[in-house]
Amino acid sequence: MLPPLRGGKLRGEPRDGGKVLFGYPGSWAHCISETIDHKDVALLFRHQSSFKKMELWLIEGECARVRDLVENSGLYNAVLNSVIAYDKVAVSSFCERYHAEVDTFQLPFGEMAITPDDAKQILGLQVERKSTGEKFKRMPSWEDIYTWTKNLFGWDSEKINGLFEKGPKYPKKEFKLVDIRNMFSGTEKNMECRYAAAGYLLYVLASVIFPDSRGNRVSANLLQILDPLEDVSKYSWGTAIIAHLNGQLSQGSRKLTSQINGNLALIMVLD
Repeated sequence: MLPPLRGGKLRGEPRDGGKVLFGYPGSWAHCISETIDHKDVALLFRHQSSFKKMELWLIEGECARVRDLVENSGLYNAVLNSVIAYDKVAVSSFCERYHAEVDTFQLPFGEMAITPDDAKQILGLQVERKSTGEKFKRMPSWEDIYTWTKNLFGWDSEKINGLFEKGPKYPKKEFKLVDIRNMFSGTEKNMECRYAAAGYLLYVLASVIFPDSRGNRVSANLLQILDPLEDVSKYSWGTAIIAHLNGQLSQGSRKLTSQINGNLALIMVLD
């Protein structure tokens, strides 16, 4: 690390002295500014790639009924436009310049932000619909989850409990994505096509819309957004994906963080 400056001033400090960007001392931007050899501190962030996950379950391999349900869900455009390879250096550079206090990137020429219109133009997602947070239960009961899985997949409680990720004492309210993919891919029977579409959309939520540090698992909490299946197209998915990405960028911008998630296609297009 470089020796401290006189008067306690920080290298690379924001022009306002940190009055607005008060989180600067704990950021990657500060860590890099205070180091002689940047390669020792500027990490290339790891991430969960929707590109790799969606390649494992191509909608083109499903029957016409499943494709029709998915394509009319309001989420299909995000699948098409998110299946790209990511540049780790570009993602890391933007993440290092992100400040959660104002939800913007602080760049040499000024500020830049990712807006809902970006999600609409880049990913083709709706932005003028109802919020996914409306009536969303952050801590649903087991009864809630049993109801959602019954409606979406036709499962009883015994089957559900057998699919949950095992915890130290109790099952976690999470499914393995590989289990969802293996159970529903290649479905052709008419009634099961509806179940397969719900499974595919759950896979999309975990891989493209709300990817997080769970990696190859998906929270059962997301089921409530899919039930009923006919209402999925009524949500503002553009604002939802931006809010999630901003939250992930906020975490990733903090010093010593080496993981970033979220839909990185939005960052790659900005680059």
